[in-house]
Amino acid sequence: MKPPLLGPTTLLLSLLAALVLVRSDTPRSVPPAATRAAAGSHVAASGEAPSLRRARMDRTAAPAAPAAPVAPVATTATSSPDDPFAPVYIVTSRETYQGIRGMARNAVARRDSSGMPVLISETRADRLGEISRYVHVNEHRCGGYFAFPTRVQAEAFVAEGRAKDAMAKTLLAAYTLDNQDTVNRWLPQVEEQRIYDTINHLSSYRNRYFASTHGRTSAEWIRTHWQSLAAGRDDVTTELFTACSNCSTQPSVILTIRGWDLPNEVVVLGAHLDSINGNTPNDPNQLAPGADDDASGIATLTETLRIALADGWKPRRTVKFMGYAAEEVGLRGSNAIAQSFRASGVNVVSVLQVDMTNYKFGAVTDMKLITDYSNTALKNFFVTLFDTYLAPRGLTRSNTACGYACSDHASWTNAGYPAAMMFEAGGPNGSFPYIHTPQDTLATMGESAQHSVKFAQFALAYLGETAKTRGRITGGPAQVHTAQ
Repeated sequence: MKPPLLGPTTLLLSLLAALVLVRSDTPRSVPPAATRAAAGSHVAASGEAPSLRRARMDRTAAPAAPAAPVAPVATTATSSPDDPFAPVYIVTSRETYQGIRGMARNAVARRDSSGMPVLISETRADRLGEISRYVHVNEHRCGGYFAFPTRVQAEAFVAEGRAKDAMAKTLLAAYTLDNQDTVNRWLPQVEEQRIYDTINHLSSYRNRYFASTHGRTSAEWIRTHWQSLAAGRDDVTTELFTACSNCSTQPSVILTIRGWDLPNEVVVLGAHLDSINGNTPNDPNQLAPGADDDASGIATLTETLRIALADGWKPRRTVKFMGYAAEEVGLRGSNAIAQSFRASGVNVVSVLQVDMTNYKFGAVTDMKLITDYSNTALKNFFVTLFDTYLAPRGLTRSNTACGYACSDHASWTNAGYPAAMMFEAGGPNGSFPYIHTPQDTLATMGESAQHSVKFAQFALAYLGETAKTRGRITGGPAQVHTAQ
């Protein structure tokens, strides 16, 4: 039978009762962060990537001095394709936690294997961008935390960490500087235009946010482009690494060059491929070109790979070039790979991280060696590489500490592998002033990729002197007889 019809009064009362019961749980407004305006910044109009080249501005001009800080308009965060209210468990330093207590709860104090005090706390997925922005604005660095979908995983990460061993251990391979013929042949081949083109392409996506369609599409482009550089090489493979439970649909990219003599010793060169806008951190349509952070790192690796493969180079050790997913939301991609390698017993003998390579302003050094959460012997080797190959070219270096979990090398360190990082010089007041904003473009870096040329040369020196070259006797635990 038909349901009875409601009278107007009854209907009105029913609607009011329903409204009272409706749960209001909209995301809160994201407080503004200190950002800087930049004239002439490049903004992509859509997520589609245009051609590699575009009209270039005067490439001879020096980067413009940072403008006075301009506070952006507060923006309401929007839901990501993943549940924005899902709990996320983060591992931070004690100092970082003191600044984010309003965004996290239920903290428990722990110590990692190196003795560093850390805290495991609970937050929400939609607050990670705010936490990242706090670290950048107040601690003047990136990263600052590892993120996990469950507290059990976060606890296991800390309890099973091998950072102490990784930082103190002697290098598994006896590295010596004896491959100068290869390295010196490579260094003059670095082309600024090619690095520029790669940065330009990657920053033309609307974003490379891990939970957006652009994040996956840009990763697929990197895989295809790297694959094209290795055309015809049966010792080179590429893959999309998808075994990351909290990377949404964004894969990491891995290109492997199989070692000729010591295939079970693995050398890694990595950079993260995602980007984020700190003002709209949960919006899959956010504008986050990420030219310096970290299209420049991917471009540096791409040019390093191009030169080595074009030279017909075959390494003694296996080499893996990696583009990590979801770095900006808790080092997720690199941690998934490092933990997977550890579980599988992969013998990674050294890791180079390149995260931001293209900004230098004012009277600062060309590169900074990251001093903390890194392997001591590998840092010393980096100094030797720089002083041997780059200092004679007039380049200068300095040291800096970047804090807990500041980039993907920390994932490898925690997994027990020797890792270290060279970082851009930035400006007199610190790092790149346009990080995590729509102004992270080539325009704010003088329409030039010249600073990244230096990092590509460093990466080539690292590659040649760690993986070595087939066809001659070189340093390391085993000899290679000259090929006939």
